[in-house]
Amino acid sequence: MSSTSRINFFLVGAAKAGTTTVFERLNNRSDVYLSPLKEPNFYSDDIDISKFSTEFLTNTRLDLSGYFNQTPLPIRQIGFVRSAQEYSQLFDPAPSEAKLIGECSTSYLWSKSAPVNIAKAHPKARILIMLRDPISRLYSHYMMARKYGFTSLPLIEAVQNDMNHQQKGWGSSELFVELGMYSDQICRYKNHFPESQIKIMLTSDLRNPNCWSGLISWLGISKDKAPLDIKDKTQDVNIAGLPRFESLNRILTKVGLKQKLGNLIPSLIKTPLARWYYDSTSLPKMSEEESSFLKEIYSEELKTLKSKHGISF
Repeated sequence: MSSTSRINFFLVGAAKAGTTTVFERLNNRSDVYLSPLKEPNFYSDDIDISKFSTEFLTNTRLDLSGYFNQTPLPIRQIGFVRSAQEYSQLFDPAPSEAKLIGECSTSYLWSKSAPVNIAKAHPKARILIMLRDPISRLYSHYMMARKYGFTSLPLIEAVQNDMNHQQKGWGSSELFVELGMYSDQICRYKNHFPESQIKIMLTSDLRNPNCWSGLISWLGISKDKAPLDIKDKTQDVNIAGLPRFESLNRILTKVGLKQKLGNLIPSLIKTPLARWYYDSTSLPKMSEEESSFLKEIYSEELKTLKSKHGISF
């Protein structure tokens, strides 16, 4: 029997909505096993790797052959697993006592094929959807894109360029706006799973112990033994600041040197170096003009979310 037959949980997104926090909290439990490759993206087979942008390609490890040769498999953020055998390997180490077994690919909420594929392979799986106010989600996404050198444009210009991108798609464009159009994405899951198997939470719920306890109960796992440690540093555990030298950062990203250098630097040096390289003291706030621009984009979507799904931020 394939180890994937035990999968009963998917955290499907949204990107920049607290999925890393959920992964870290659940992954610390003995009765939960999550894929060490946090985002294997196996079921979003409508993502065309051949169309990835140069920046995305040079800063994403697509060759996973060396990864699967390691024992145990180390935790890694993202990969694009297309082999059923390799996907199964991610779950081979799941202990027999694990009650919740799953993975956390944020592309699954955006992907049109993922709900269909997941429902076909795991019809009884629980689907957790994390949502964040689309405007703050987009701003966080934009800041991450600047941090990693994917853009150096002002927000409005970056969003407009992305909206007019000739080859839109995961890994080929940023999808700044599209990733926050939640209503249709939610509908796709409701079309393939009973609502009792779908839970929608907001990023802000992660700071509420009662909401977290409700999630644990819904997942069917035992209550946390220790009180939840709520650490509200920001709404993003993945954002550490902007690079001090954005132009240089952009060049290093474009040619793929940033990732190569990162792999060569010893971890003992890497952390303090990253703290210096990324300046977290002067993160810009969204301007009134930028806020108005994004409110206009999401005006109808926010109304639809409230009327159709009862969701407001």
